[in-house]
Amino acid sequence: QVSQNELDWFRRDSEAQMKKWQQEKKENREHLKALKGTAKKHSDTNERYLKTIDDKKKQYNACLNTFLETSNKFANEKGKLEELIKKSQDDRQECEKRAVTAEVSVLQTWKETETWKLKGTIAKAEGNLRMLKALS
Repeated sequence: QVSQNELDWFRRDSEAQMKKWQQEKKENREHLKALKGTAKKHSDTNERYLKTIDDKKKQYNACLNTFLETSNKFANEKGKLEELIKKSQDDRQECEKRAVTAEVSVLQTWKETETWKLKGTIAKAEGNLRMLKALS
């Protein structure tokens, strides 16, 4: 009878332990299910962020390429403009030299013309003076 009581006691204890374990198992399954849901949400969020990062990276690279192309284009245009400015300055200096040379030439011609006029006037005056001397 003592063994029967012990056996009943052991059986009740085992059933209680079994119910406790089944309850823990149920709670653990629910907790695992919740963790899987959370992990899925985090995984989805991570994938969205990775996709967003890839999209932003593509946009950045596109903008960077556009910037580099524009920068190179402007650098080339700047070089061409600098060459044109240099050429224009050289042309201006050449024009100034020609203008000064032309002005000097005109002034020399004017001087020579005026000198010839004065020499003609002097020659006339000398002729008139000789005529006057001869008449007097």
